[in-house]
Amino acid sequence: MKKAILAVICLLPILGFSQEDNSDNNIRKHELRADGFDLAFFTSLDVSYEMVGNQNSGYGISLFANFRGNDGYWEKFSATPFYRFYFFNKEDYGARGFYAELFTKFVTGEDEFFIDGLDTDENFFDIYGGLSIGQKWVNKNGFVLDISIGGGRKFGLDDLAPEFSFRGGISLGYRF
Repeated sequence: MKKAILAVICLLPILGFSQEDNSDNNIRKHELRADGFDLAFFTSLDVSYEMVGNQNSGYGISLFANFRGNDGYWEKFSATPFYRFYFFNKEDYGARGFYAELFTKFVTGEDEFFIDGLDTDENFFDIYGGLSIGQKWVNKNGFVLDISIGGGRKFGLDDLAPEFSFRGGISLGYRF
């Protein structure tokens, strides 16, 4: 009888863990988003790809293209690699909820200024480093809503570039 009880006690942890599925086959780790605000109100496109590193972090890149010409916004194209750290998230699905983001933004743009009464446009390139915060919701089907705001300061490669660059928006996407 003692041997039977001892055998059951020894096998209990094995049986308990054998029911657990540790495979990552059903976890969605890739995410594509487009900034709905830019699409709805401006002639520009801002798309992002994020790789879910684990339940607390993700990293990716955003690409921005301005199709408006030089009528109000200086940024023409930017590539923004980023790293996000998610807080208050204890779910296995991961990478959702409140987050802080560190980013580096590589920007090309055009600045308009006047010299001796002549309207002149000059192209520039600069790099910005910054921080943003946001909130991400992901439903069970993988649809994503991401709202964020932040900004960064330039490293000073070009004097024509503005000192500050905005980062943020309202993005819709899908996690697969």
